[in-house]
Amino acid sequence: MSVITALRASSNGAAIRVERDGRKWLRLPVHLVADLGLSTGEEMDEARVAQIEQAAELERLWEAALRFTVARGRCHREVVRRLRDRRADEKQVAAVLARLSAAGLSDEEANADQRVERLAMRGWPGRRIRSEMLRVGFAHDTVARALAEGLPAGHDEQLLERALERSGVPESAADRTRLADRLVRQGFPPAAVRDAIRPHEGTRPSRDAAAPEAGEMIRQVRRRYPDQAKDSGARRRALGWLARRGVGADDARRILEAAGAEDDAA
Repeated sequence: MSVITALRASSNGAAIRVERDGRKWLRLPVHLVADLGLSTGEEMDEARVAQIEQAAELERLWEAALRFTVARGRCHREVVRRLRDRRADEKQVAAVLARLSAAGLSDEEANADQRVERLAMRGWPGRRIRSEMLRVGFAHDTVARALAEGLPAGHDEQLLERALERSGVPESAADRTRLADRLVRQGFPPAAVRDAIRPHEGTRPSRDAAAPEAGEMIRQVRRRYPDQAKDSGARRRALGWLARRGVGADDARRILEAAGAEDDAA
């Protein structure tokens, strides 16, 4: 038989430290001590010890789920994964989920709305929010509805405008391409990024002329690869150098042709 030798309140009064046979045993919330009817001097057999320890473990899982869920808009799958990561068995998972449901914290639609609002306030574009919510386990139709109803009109456009105000739009084609790629990776719609950063992308120069902003690239190619017009190896190296700077294949060909033509003229 074991004996509860002390029940000591924590400094903030929110928990009780339970001592068993003169040694620290459990730290329980006050309400659980009352629910279990614990008292100093109680003699406990193995069944009673197991009952108390199981209740304490379930309470630990409940508190973890509560911290994980409240004000964060978690979906059902996330909560289950969280509990299993804490080694909860199926019975414990079911008990915690039932308690969350009773507390009104397992409504997928409401949690999706909350998640969209929270991520939008953090400055996430719609595509990034959608990808994240699908990744963690929200259903497609739930995500679509939450985004349609939760994102303010012009959300992505305003975010993109602010991003470009901070960074500015580079003058060189290569730098604009790198900036566009970065913004697309952040979740901005590719079409909106192209319109904002490369508004004249659809107006291509003729096939025999290099892009107007390529003058510096032409000079660099002539200096670095003077034989590229005649040496296939030098031409491949020049193409690789241009590709690493974000120059597309058509623009790279025009730059090499222009550099070669200038060499011939010289």
